[in-house]
Amino acid sequence: MGGAGGSQKKRSETRQRQRRFQIRILDTEYAQLQQFAEREGLTIASYIRAKALATPTTRAIRRPVVEVQVLTRLLGELHKIGSNINQTARRVNMGDTPLSGEITSTLAACRQVARQVTDLLNRSGGAR
Repeated sequence: MGGAGGSQKKRSETRQRQRRFQIRILDTEYAQLQQFAEREGLTIASYIRAKALATPTTRAIRRPVVEVQVLTRLLGELHKIGSNINQTARRVNMGDTPLSGEITSTLAACRQVARQVTDLLNRSGGAR
């Protein structure tokens, strides 16, 4: 990625924010700041700048908001649905005809997970 002759500066060399400011806070306060910052898609430092300064220069969205627990649960549900589909395919290959109710319930579960993922992405600004 470096340019010919090395004329490009590294990102850290072009940073404008050079001053560091440190404060002491409790673990609970840090967790709260982290939660608030993640909710707005910012780092903790950007979140504090946005709240403390009259005209902050922080970008509106620094990183995507990821709701890890919800996505982990949905991933688990997708694994279960995949297992159900695999079992149904095995039965079909053995000559058995699965009940339409089983297929319908699996399809409904797929649609529900898809709806939840879509809702999560819409809430996080990820789906466009």
